[in-house]
Amino acid sequence: MRTKRIMCALLLIVFVSATMNTVGAARPKIAGWTFMIYMVADNNLDAWAYENLDLMQSVQLTDDVNVVVLWDGYDIPARMYKVVYEGRELVEGFPLNGEEVNMGDSGTLKTFVDFVTRKFKAEHYLLDLWDHGNDFSGSCYDEHPVDHLTHDEVVAGLERHHIDIVAYDACLEAMIEVAYEYNALGMEADYLVASENYIALYGYPYDVILDSVTQNPDMSALEFAVLIADEFARYYEPRAHFDGGVMATLSVIDLSTVDEAVTELSKLTEALEAKLKENYDDYHEFISIARGEGNLPWAEAGWEYYIDLPTFIASLNETLPESDEAILGYVSDVSYALEEAVVHVANTEPMDSASALGLGIWFPPSEKPYIAYRGLLRYENLQFASQGWLDFLYAYWNI
Repeated sequence: MRTKRIMCALLLIVFVSATMNTVGAARPKIAGWTFMIYMVADNNLDAWAYENLDLMQSVQLTDDVNVVVLWDGYDIPARMYKVVYEGRELVEGFPLNGEEVNMGDSGTLKTFVDFVTRKFKAEHYLLDLWDHGNDFSGSCYDEHPVDHLTHDEVVAGLERHHIDIVAYDACLEAMIEVAYEYNALGMEADYLVASENYIALYGYPYDVILDSVTQNPDMSALEFAVLIADEFARYYEPRAHFDGGVMATLSVIDLSTVDEAVTELSKLTEALEAKLKENYDDYHEFISIARGEGNLPWAEAGWEYYIDLPTFIASLNETLPESDEAILGYVSDVSYALEEAVVHVANTEPMDSASALGLGIWFPPSEKPYIAYRGLLRYENLQFASQGWLDFLYAYWNI
């Protein structure tokens, strides 16, 4: 009997001790934000990676904000680092450390995001795709081996993850084709932060952005996205007044509303296509004038095939005859839908804000560029192309 009492007492002590340890044990801290940078510097941007890392490392980060970089340089293999004040720490256990990885492979992106979200848990996640961008064709151009991420590969790399903000420190990704591709393929993300323009080599002002979120780690995804856009424009404001000016623009796109914008745009393009078949000369001229108004200031620098979509829609309202009440109604519906989709735009002051309203679209003036790049740019394979836009372009080009 006494032995049983002793055993019971010991079991009780063990139980109470285990319970106390469980209750009293410190749980792993959940950060407010984890900022993931997919830094593809295995190309001619290699030197600028060091510049941006220096900016990140100048911030006195706290446990409320994780900054994690997968960095693939030109002469060095890929490694994952956690950024800390005045330095960076190698993240042990990451399976791709020390390898010459293919950053243009969705599997690499997936391995990165899977690992970071498991090890650096947070209330919110931001993925920063850092490199060259090439509109709807993709981004993240690796030279060893030669490859890049297409937008469907970005979606595949983020499978089963909810990302609050997908941000592009890369050129020309604020396009309706890109946003719609993400929605149509089921990417779970709230906001796209991207530019209709070139992103200058200096990239984002990472010191200001990371310091701001460190000071306020409870900010919402929308608040953080807007802050990034505003600080980006503010960063380039001094540069906009010399050396010909830097036309900096950054948009915040609410991905949950893009489908509605595409639906309304499809109704409009179907109606315009019918008008072009009835009276080609007049309606080609109406549309051409509006297309010209949508030309962006940087078109002369090489991207003349893309226009600002909201400006084009607004200009259609001025060029189409007042008798086209039904079409003008579609124009109004598209305009409203785009206002819902583009929740914020930040531009440097010298830029004509009326010409950069936050969302671009591919609109070559003739069929020649389309034929020249057909297959290479994969436009026909985009989800957006099947929503009426490509049929409208054929009608506009009269082919």
